[in-house]
Amino acid sequence: MFTLYLPVFNRIVHFAMPLFLAVLTLYCSAVFGQSASTGPAAAIHAGWQSGPTTLHSERTAAYGAHHLGNTGFGHAVTVQARWNGPWEVEFQGARTQIVTDDGYVNGIQTEIQSAAVICNYLLSGNETQNAATRNARITQGFQPFIGVGIAHVDHLIKQDLQDAYGNTYHLWSDGTLRDIDEAGDHDGNANILRRDYSYESDLADQENMPGIGRSLAIPAQIGVRMDISPRVRMRMGVSGWLGLTDNIDQKASGRMLSGDALATGFFGLGIRLGKLGKKTAPAPIVPGMTSADAALLASMDTDGDGVDNLRDRCPGSPLDVEVDVNGCPVDSDGDGYADYRDSEPHSRHTRVNGRGVVINPLAPMSTDWDTVRGQVASDLTNWNGYTLRVPKPKEGWTEAEQHSLMAFANLQETSSAIEVQIGHDPLKAGLAADALIEQGMTPEIIEPTSETPELAGASTSPFNTEVEHHRVQLGAFRAPENEELDILFAGIDVIQFRGEDGLTRVVSRAFDNRSDAIKYKLEMQSRGFVGAFLTSYLGGAPAESSVVPATAQLNSPQFDSDKVRFRIQIGALKDQVSTEALNAFLNLGQVEHRAALGWYRYFQGAYPSVEEARLALPEMQTAGFPDAFVVGEVAGRIVPVAEALILLQD
Repeated sequence: MFTLYLPVFNRIVHFAMPLFLAVLTLYCSAVFGQSASTGPAAAIHAGWQSGPTTLHSERTAAYGAHHLGNTGFGHAVTVQARWNGPWEVEFQGARTQIVTDDGYVNGIQTEIQSAAVICNYLLSGNETQNAATRNARITQGFQPFIGVGIAHVDHLIKQDLQDAYGNTYHLWSDGTLRDIDEAGDHDGNANILRRDYSYESDLADQENMPGIGRSLAIPAQIGVRMDISPRVRMRMGVSGWLGLTDNIDQKASGRMLSGDALATGFFGLGIRLGKLGKKTAPAPIVPGMTSADAALLASMDTDGDGVDNLRDRCPGSPLDVEVDVNGCPVDSDGDGYADYRDSEPHSRHTRVNGRGVVINPLAPMSTDWDTVRGQVASDLTNWNGYTLRVPKPKEGWTEAEQHSLMAFANLQETSSAIEVQIGHDPLKAGLAADALIEQGMTPEIIEPTSETPELAGASTSPFNTEVEHHRVQLGAFRAPENEELDILFAGIDVIQFRGEDGLTRVVSRAFDNRSDAIKYKLEMQSRGFVGAFLTSYLGGAPAESSVVPATAQLNSPQFDSDKVRFRIQIGALKDQVSTEALNAFLNLGQVEHRAALGWYRYFQGAYPSVEEARLALPEMQTAGFPDAFVVGEVAGRIVPVAEALILLQD
């Protein structure tokens, strides 16, 4: 019963198997191509390849040494889709004709058709993306590959038994071919025939075989490929398949692992389908920039201070100005004005004007001076009252000392002291000094240089402990030096208290209105200071409800780690880069440029940890940027790595 349906089954397999493999390949191409659509080479290539082939089977081997050999020529249509890094799926539909002939009547032509799905592994190859490649990522140079898969093979054998006129060949004992059998009645009138090598007779009909031989096979290939252009790909190599059955030519050897096999050498061309890579918006090109900018990017020192642009934290320093190891002009007295701009480069005062000269407390115009530290709670040019100057202790403030100072609404921080603005009443200044002395501090009373009638008679005073005020503590950080926190809090009106416990507590200015303080706290929390909390002071001491134990401050996070990233600075230029330099950046992947103070800085990557950034750094250095270095990014601001780590550690 089964025998009756065998031909029908063979026909179904004959048509269904190649169709199934083709559909499977297209499905994999769509799925894997889509999954890699954000990757560097999410593309489908369709192509054609051809080359010489040779077949090994029991039937071809039986002919021994062959006059016309055992070779032929094959063609194949291919479709490749890249996915998940070095892996690629490929569909091949191939057709091959192979002739095995001894020059007499023992000659066959084998027609082979196959459909295969192959999984390729790409061994290497550097990819590039630039304007020349129309923003598509292509492989530079030759890229080796190796692949293996599954195939369905059809095998049809034909013989040359008749000439062009339909005369059947008969081999006579004298070696000639005649149109009549030598043993028949011919009376010596048999005509000599010549082979036309046209294989017209189906071997299955001659030997009463079931028809086309079919088998599953294991295909394999190895070769190299190269992208000639964004659209065109060339590849060459050798391939073949080993049949899983031994009777594809209707002859079996009876031995294991002796399946029919085919080998092919191939050369082919492919076309990339679909759209090319999305064009990245380039930075505006500044006239006059040349390709030399990109070549010298890693070693340029535009301001001539001896520090490369890639490491220069103060690009644009004037010529012949003394700079430190970071390329910043030296500031001997630490007043915020470099020595070359400072009229008093060794002054002990930190309240200075735009020339670095000590500010005159009676200056009539507030424009006489510039803010240096950015942590001033009020305009000093309008202040002419009593001030308590409390030196910063070397071992750090105690918690009680910090609360005693924050009980005063008007505080000013300098590099060496906390200054408390009291008012114009000397009695209140004395009482305030006594309160600080009781806490173990040694305040110095600084009297007004002169007294004006309107100030002397003023009824209001900054020193009023009966009025409640509020502050926001932004965090408690373990920073080796206060200068590191100055960078993190640049532009924010804060005061730093370095405690004896090793923590530096950063608090805001005083708010008279509690709702304003709460609004400020919420704003700071949105900027990443998740540990910020409110403190209130009344009667010279903090309110009980606002006191947060030190252990609670230590155990709770101070800053949102999601707002801290690490990046690699690969360049800093006076002008925006040229096309050639931009192409060099594109090879690195994710590159962002930022403009600040007439300079353009270029950053690569956004790593969640400094370890990941440092692992990627050698790749940037070998890509042509040897002086690239890691920086931190806090809520969108670029800071040194040490400062960013402070926020993560706390």
